[in-house]
Amino acid sequence: MSYAIKHRLFLKWWLFITMTIVGFIFAGSQGFIYTLWTEDATKLSFLLLFIFLQMSVWCGYKTWTLSKFIDDKEEDKHIVEKIEHLMEVGWFTSDLCLTIGMIGTVVGFIMMLSGFATVDTNDIKTVQDLIKTLGVGMSTALYTTLVGLVCSAGLKVQYFNLSQAIDRVRR
Repeated sequence: MSYAIKHRLFLKWWLFITMTIVGFIFAGSQGFIYTLWTEDATKLSFLLLFIFLQMSVWCGYKTWTLSKFIDDKEEDKHIVEKIEHLMEVGWFTSDLCLTIGMIGTVVGFIMMLSGFATVDTNDIKTVQDLIKTLGVGMSTALYTTLVGLVCSAGLKVQYFNLSQAIDRVRR
């Protein structure tokens, strides 16, 4: 007796999201989330994580809809066209995550370099403040870049999965 797995497309998405949640829990347990909160002066990393969460849920809904269409062999071909049209929003958001990450990088570098405007090399206190400003700016730049890249890659994996399924349906 053989059983066919229903909603295979959705289960792929669900596996990816489960692994992402486990990774997020692990990062939180290792103190990464707290470090991100304290070191990212712009808090753009949390905007990126919010966008990632929202778009992942939206992609999950679209994946469920397409998975149901495939498994139930529905006749409404407009569902595929609608999902394909709306997928552009997902690809755009993935690129937007990269852009926001790069904006955080530039802001971090500006913060870092702003410390040079008031430095007096003869005064130890201003040199110490410069080093502190350099650290805050550099950590902001690197953390926003990292989170932007990870969120963008995560969204691209989800929308690639959906795109491949649409291509299979169209054949």
